[in-house]
Amino acid sequence: MWFLLYPHPRREVTEALVRRAEEAGCSALVVTADSPLLGRRTRDLRNGFDDLPPGYAAENMRDLPGAPPGALTDIPMHPAASWRDFAETVGMTSLPVWVKGVLHPADARLAVEHGAAGVIVSNHGGRQCDTAAASVDCLPAVVDAVAGAVPVLLDGGVRRGGDVAVALALGAAAVGVGRPVLWGLAAEGEAGVREVLRTLLDAYDHTLALCGGRRNADLSADMVVRRDTAW
Repeated sequence: MWFLLYPHPRREVTEALVRRAEEAGCSALVVTADSPLLGRRTRDLRNGFDDLPPGYAAENMRDLPGAPPGALTDIPMHPAASWRDFAETVGMTSLPVWVKGVLHPADARLAVEHGAAGVIVSNHGGRQCDTAAASVDCLPAVVDAVAGAVPVLLDGGVRRGGDVAVALALGAAAVGVGRPVLWGLAAEGEAGVREVLRTLLDAYDHTLALCGGRRNADLSADMVVRRDTAW
């Protein structure tokens, strides 16, 4: 279980959240680096969805420093967050700290220099900036920039087993799966999530076999053909 950490403008709040993640048994922290501001999501704006419905709350934000007992702390974005802040977070804990939301190879190198245990190539599902590049298109350059110093994961656009195979072939150590899991949860609860993951694994295994492979390492970048290139 990894904890997705949005840096808070007040350091003491970020540190309190880190302590909570440790006490909850999380094995890693994942700092979200691509949300200095909330994305302009036109559907949410059109529907007036700017907060959780009555009766729901982000419980991790309750009883944090600077708030009255039992009160919730707002979740503001942190537009002034820097790599120095990231390094401070790394220094707060013995847990490995990953950085999520990297698309540019220069940022991948900076992440490693500032103590990241791993890099997650992600465009936030396209919800932060609608002109952002696809994660898979940015993956090869990030893998090259990291040069094996830390693992690189891909997040975003994974819908089928073939998507997993492409990501692994281009150098990802693993992939993150978001929306399909939510779809399974909405349809059938825990059983739906299990079915989604089972289907995804089966489809990946099938694709791997069709590529002539038996293990992940049998996939290589020269198996991936892009629109503007060929063998």
